[in-house]
Amino acid sequence: MREGRIQSWFARLSDRERTIVIGGGLLVGAVVLVLVGLLVSRKVATMEEAVADNADALTEIRELAPEYLRARREEKAIDESLTRAQGTSLQSLLLDVAKDIQFERKFSDEGGGVARLADFIKFSNANEVLADLTTRKDRRRSTSSKKKKKKVGKQVFVASIEVVFDRIPDTALFQFLERVDTHEGGLFATSLDISRDSPNREHFRAKMTIAQFRYGAGEEGS
Repeated sequence: MREGRIQSWFARLSDRERTIVIGGGLLVGAVVLVLVGLLVSRKVATMEEAVADNADALTEIRELAPEYLRARREEKAIDESLTRAQGTSLQSLLLDVAKDIQFERKFSDEGGGVARLADFIKFSNANEVLADLTTRKDRRRSTSSKKKKKKVGKQVFVASIEVVFDRIPDTALFQFLERVDTHEGGLFATSLDISRDSPNREHFRAKMTIAQFRYGAGEEGS
């Protein structure tokens, strides 16, 4: 019935009025289509921008993934090394390093022969202290802060011991230092003093400090 009224009303209009009504309707329809098109276009542009951002993020993730995985492996290796060193004797580790190194003695006053480096090693001043792993900036920040510090994770200590060799050849000394440097326990030398002191001038006296990072004895995993 409603459609009949509209048709009746439209039939009573003059040709000019019908043209105006039809033209106005077409104009309104065109405007609506344009607005819809603009909205759709903006939405599509927004979606394309989001897709581009996601693609860039994925590309960056793919590029950084190997570096991240490498850092994670290094972190795990360091943690395992500190755990292995926990509660071990640094002196025993160094004796194990030296026991397989042999050299020929050429002392004019004591005769020759093959000797083991472990028989010429002496230890002193074994020490173990809490490692200071903070930067200067972190220390300034902690000094200015009045908040109480909370213990987080495991505490890392640095163990050290003085090692002295008397009358050993440079080849044996270099072998010892190389094995210390490549040891799986993370050993490292913090000081080294070498002097030539033998009757034939072919052997040396070496004094060094060997250190190792480790978790404190009794530390539980975090």
